[in-house]
Amino acid sequence: MAGRKDGQDRGKLGGGLFITSAVIIFLVVVLGVFVVVTKDDDGKGSSAAGNGTAAPTAAPASGGSSGSSNGSSSATSKPADGSCTPTDTDMKVPTTAPKDVTWELVNSTALPRSKSAGPMKLDGLSAGCYAHTPRGALMAAINGYYRSIVALPDSKPMQDMLLPGPGRDALLDGAKKITQPIPPGDVAQMSGFQMVTYTAETAVVSLVNGQQNGGTLKVFQVTVRWSDGDWKVAPADDGHLQSSSSAIPDMAGYVQFGGL
Repeated sequence: MAGRKDGQDRGKLGGGLFITSAVIIFLVVVLGVFVVVTKDDDGKGSSAAGNGTAAPTAAPASGGSSGSSNGSSSATSKPADGSCTPTDTDMKVPTTAPKDVTWELVNSTALPRSKSAGPMKLDGLSAGCYAHTPRGALMAAINGYYRSIVALPDSKPMQDMLLPGPGRDALLDGAKKITQPIPPGDVAQMSGFQMVTYTAETAVVSLVNGQQNGGTLKVFQVTVRWSDGDWKVAPADDGHLQSSSSAIPDMAGYVQFGGL
C-alpha cells in the first residue's frame, strides 16, 4: 500500500497528503484525477487531490423537477438504432439513494448499476446506455469517472465514456504514459452524492468518497453532458476529469450512497 508523509506543500497536489505510488502520483499530477489511498503503513487514512485549490462545498440540491435549458431534448431520447432502452422517466432531482441499484466490484472499486437508469450495457470495463433523467446522469457521472480511472492502463473506457474534445484528447495522451494498473484498494470508495444542477443537456454532480470515521471524506464535482443519445463525462479542456476536491467533516447535505 502506498505510504504517506506529512507536509504543507501547496503545489500540484493541492496541499493534500502525499503518496508514493508512481501510478497514483501520475494520475493526480498529470491527469488531474482525485485518488484516495485508504490506508497507509500506520493504518491511517490518506488522500491526494489534483487541480490546485479546493473548491467550496456546493449547497444541497433541491428536490424539484428540472427541465431542459432550451427545450430541445426529451426524457425519452434514444440512439437512432433504438438499442438503448432504460425505463427510468423520473425527472425529479434525487435527494435519496436510488432503490433499484446493485453494486459491482470493478477492479476493487464498488460501482452502482440501476435496473431502470443504467448503465444498461457493459463492454469490458466501459459502461453506457443511461436514462435521460437525473438518475441516469448520476449513474453516468459515477461510472464514467471511476471506470476511466480504475481501467488504466486500458484507455478504452476513457475513450468510450468521455465527451470528445480537447479534454478527452489530453487525458488519452496522458494515459499512454501509464503502464501499470492502480494497486487494489488505492482508490477511495463512493460514500455519497449531491445533484448540483440538472438540465436535459448538462448535469453537475458532487461525488463524495472516503470514510467519515477515518476523516478522509472528500467532495468534488463531475460534469456530464447528453451527447449522441447518452450521458458522457465532460472533462475540462485542460484534461481534468473533475473540479478540485474539498475536505468535508461529515455527510451533512449529501445523500449517503456506497457499496462498501
